[in-house]
Amino acid sequence: MTSMPHVANCGRIIYNKTMEYFCITDIGLVRDKNQDSYIAVFNSYGDFLVLVADGIGGGKAGEVASGETIKYFEDNFKESGPFDCCEDVINYMLYHVAAANRHVYELSEKYDEYDGMGTTLTGILMTKNGNVSINCGDSRVYGFIDDMSVRLTTDHTLVNQMLEKGQITYEESINHPKKHYLVKAIGIFPVCTPDVHKVKDMDYYLVCSDGLHAYVSDEEITKIVIDPDRSVAQKTEDLKDLALLKGGFDNITIVLVKR
Repeated sequence: MTSMPHVANCGRIIYNKTMEYFCITDIGLVRDKNQDSYIAVFNSYGDFLVLVADGIGGGKAGEVASGETIKYFEDNFKESGPFDCCEDVINYMLYHVAAANRHVYELSEKYDEYDGMGTTLTGILMTKNGNVSINCGDSRVYGFIDDMSVRLTTDHTLVNQMLEKGQITYEESINHPKKHYLVKAIGIFPVCTPDVHKVKDMDYYLVCSDGLHAYVSDEEITKIVIDPDRSVAQKTEDLKDLALLKGGFDNITIVLVKR
């Protein structure tokens, strides 16, 4: 069995009032393959799902894990809905993240070359009855409103866990040798329970892999996203270019949505 990183089409769309989105994935300047995958897709009811999956670096077949996870949602989401309330949205994501995790885990059990493969999974589902963020791992969702940014997901890393418990300081966490060790991801264990939270309407949502946020600061990201003189596409390109300028040490995937 073979699988390649999966991406959806990029571009500009109209949704209810005016909503624009733009997507980019880039191999970076160091890695020999792109283990990131993403999707930006509508169902027939006008609900909009954005997901970014980052195959675990150093793990076997990370690009297969991320590609299969995104393909699972592409195959299922278009037939989803309607969502009558935000609780329906939350339950939908909890159920399907668990199913995607089971799918990837079973592949890793079946094929020796996929043993131990895994991926992050992060995104946002926007519906007429509420928006939810989804997270397993250390990819991120940001929200931007009134020229301010809000991190809408919490990194599932060992270092962030240590930071929350007060075992290390914020300064120690920045360059900690274990900063990329994940404590939750898709496909590693038979069961994965994601963070799924209701989020407020924002002016922009940014979903990205750590190829962006690990090298470009929140302040730098915010400055670009809130710039009124750049288009959505230009902002996305500029974020990618800044990550490359900082070294391009990892695959970079960015989906920027303007409400």
